[in-house]
This record gives sequence, C-alpha cells and structure tokens, in this order.
Amino acid sequence: MYIVDMHLDKNFCKTKIVATIGPTSWDKKTLQDMINGGMDVARINASFADFDELQKVSKSIRELSPRVGIMLDTMGHKIRVTGFKKERKLEEGNKIYVVPDKAENNSLDPNYIAITYPTLHKDISRNAEILLDDGLLILRVMDIRGEEVLCEVVQGGILKPKKTVNIPNTHLNFPSLSEKDKLDIKFAVDNNFDFISASFIRDIHDVAAIRELMGKTTTRLIAKIEDREGVDNFDQILPLVDGIMVARGDMGVELPLESVPVIQKQMIYKCRSVGKPVIVATQMLESMRESVRPTRAEVSDVANAIMDGCDALMLSAETSTGEYPVEAVETMNRIALNVEDILTPQRVKGYTQVSIETDELCNCLFDLTNSLYLKGIVVISQTGRTSRSLARHRLKIPIFEIGDDIGRIRQNSLVRGVKSYFVQTLPDDRDEAVKKGVECIYSYGELDLNDKIAIISGSSIKNRSNNGILEIINVKDVIGS
Repeated sequence: MYIVDMHLDKNFCKTKIVATIGPTSWDKKTLQDMINGGMDVARINASFADFDELQKVSKSIRELSPRVGIMLDTMGHKIRVTGFKKERKLEEGNKIYVVPDKAENNSLDPNYIAITYPTLHKDISRNAEILLDDGLLILRVMDIRGEEVLCEVVQGGILKPKKTVNIPNTHLNFPSLSEKDKLDIKFAVDNNFDFISASFIRDIHDVAAIRELMGKTTTRLIAKIEDREGVDNFDQILPLVDGIMVARGDMGVELPLESVPVIQKQMIYKCRSVGKPVIVATQMLESMRESVRPTRAEVSDVANAIMDGCDALMLSAETSTGEYPVEAVETMNRIALNVEDILTPQRVKGYTQVSIETDELCNCLFDLTNSLYLKGIVVISQTGRTSRSLARHRLKIPIFEIGDDIGRIRQNSLVRGVKSYFVQTLPDDRDEAVKKGVECIYSYGELDLNDKIAIISGSSIKNRSNNGILEIINVKDVIGS
C-alpha cells in the first residue's frame, strides 16, 4: 500500500527550495500555500524563535505534509553591539573605544561601543578591521589599552542597537558550542527534526562537538560555511557532515565580496563530487521582502546558482518576515523550472559514500541516458546513497526513489532531481519491490505503459558485499508481470 500525496502531482523544479518560516508565514494557510508553491524544506531560525515557536511550526508542517523536511538553524557565535537603545551616528575620523559589555566603562558614552565578546582585547591586533552592521560601518584598530580597544572610524554611518559585529581574518576564541546552541540542537534531535544547519562551522573540532551532542540520531547535520576559517578548512569539514550551506551573508562580510561567487562555485562542485547536498543561501530574492516581483539581478543570481549545480536554494527574510512569502516560493520555482529546461546533464568525478561499484554503475547510467530515450530512473533503496550518487550528475530525467522510511524520504527533500515515493510495506523480494515501486509511480501519472525506464535495485543474491542490479525495461513489462 502506498500513501497518496498531492504534493507529487505539482510541476515542481528539480532544484529543491528551502524556505525560512517566521512571523509572516507560520500560519497554516500560508504554510500550505508555500508547500503548494514548491517548498521542500521548512527552515526555522533559532536566533529568533523560542521552543514554543519551534514546536508550533514543526507540528503545523507535519500535519500539512509528511514529506516536507524541517530544518533548525542554530544561532552560532554572533557578536552584536549592546548597551544602548537609541541609534548613534559614527563620523569618519572619530575615535571610538570598543569594550566588552561587562566592562565598567559607560557604554552610553558616545565614545564607547560595547560588544558581546568579552576577550576582544586579547585576540585582536593593531590595524585590524572591525565591521559593524554587516560591514556598513568600518573601524580600524589603533591601540589596545587594557580591555579598551581604541579605533578610528574609517567608514561612518548610523549604528542601530544590536547590530552585528564581524572581525575578519582574526581567530576568535569561542567555545565550539554556545549554551543556547546546545539547547537548540538537543531540542531538534529530541523532536525528530530532519536537519540541523549549524552556523559558523570553522573546523573539524566544531563538527565533532556537534556530533557528540547529537548522539545517535537520524537527523542530518548541515555545516554552514560563512567565514575565512570555514572556507580554509572546507576540505576537512566536508567528509564529516551530511551537507553544506554556502551562507553568503556573513561570508560576504568576512571575506571580500568579489571572492564569494568563486567560493560558491568551488564548494558546489566539491559537494557534488562526493554526493552531498549543497544549499546556496542569502539575499536570493531579497527585494521580494517588500515587492511582489524580484529584480533582474536576483533572477540571474538564482539561475546562476542552479547552473553552478546546487541542490537547493534558500529563502530567508523573503519568507520569514517579508510581505510575499508564497509569491517568493512560487517565483523561485518558476525560475528554476525555466533554467533546468535548457540544462544538459553534467558528469562529475569522484566517489561517494556508496561502494565504488555503485558509483561506477551510476556513471554508466549517465552515459545510457544520453544514448537511450529513458523516461526516468527508479531506485529501490533503503539508504538513499544510490540516489545521491546518481543525482550529483544533474540528470535531465527524474530519479524516482522508492522507500518505506518516511523520515529518509524527507531527507531527500534536499537532493536535486530526486522524487521520493513512500511505500508503506516494501517487499523483501527484489522483483516484487520493483513491481510495487513502478506501480506507485505509474499511479501518479509520472509514467506511461510504453515508457522505457532504468531500474537500480539490490540483487536477489544474498550475502553479497556489493549488491546492485541495473535493468532497462518498459513500464508495461513490469506492471504486467
């Protein structure tokens, strides 16, 4: 028996859409419209949501759709200005003292700015830059006097309360996990969230600390790469996590803006090479916070991320606090459909977490899709790894995965080109499982009787260490057998 899911009947893009849920989108009607518009994963930002809100949104998503993934995004070690309630004007050339918020200096004094990082004076050096409000204001360190860091305002402007602080090219001695992150991660694991996207992953030690806290769980860990250390250590981080988010917001402050597009392309290709999903995030349709239409540049940005080969695109403020959350999802889906329609499959080299034999089988199938007219590829899988090996080549035809674990099917909601179908009881017999899977896909109108398909499944020979069969067959021969 399989469960009918109207979500599968829609004309959705192969690229997956992650949408952030917030005040303008967490009512059930809006959530349903976003799902109908193409949302594959609902992201909840723990920086702005308490446990009651996390529970409310996750419960609503589960009630509306069993296949939409739920992602908790940790706050990470975000430094902010503090200690004042009214905006301040910083003029170029002025001298400003930056101090920890626990310092005895009067933070209301216009010559002082307090920040939520207690050991800046120990970690920073002269001539270093301190960026405020996502880099809109720039200070340069002139001297360090005890806990007071004397700075000159290089680029002035209006500083509002609680704005962000970034200190590029300086190693900051944060613990691997804040107390808030520990509580949020434990909540996500205990409540069976599908993904945790961990902010500001710098190195393998950060990953190890989160893995230890997560314990034995099916929740997948997505590393957000957003500073120089994360970029420099990317090759060591990638094998230890389940996916990557190219978090361009802080990355564009911590690193030169002009380097971000190149880093994005490099990370995407490396993720594809090992078959791990990669999300591109931040300001993709930023103008849709207030406008029902995106700018031409934003449309090009989304299209280029798809052409780079990303698995998923993420909407942030556009759907959490913006005025047009549903329209933003629908717009992203339309852009992706149009771009994907003209793309050709792109083979990548490298090996994934499946066996070498399975990776090579998928490579052969890549060649077959170019020489045979196949309507789709059916994967009978218990782990999802074969689908990820196939999907990294960004095939033109859909990958239909059949499984009996709804949680793992939700985790496929981050893998480009994979359409997952839940079969409640999947037979142990290989031939029966194939028949049941193809019947399920056929029932949704995805296949016709005369369509030719490829099937990858486990062998019926038991006790094999490398277990896989590739078969090319007509749909009518499977259903009629």
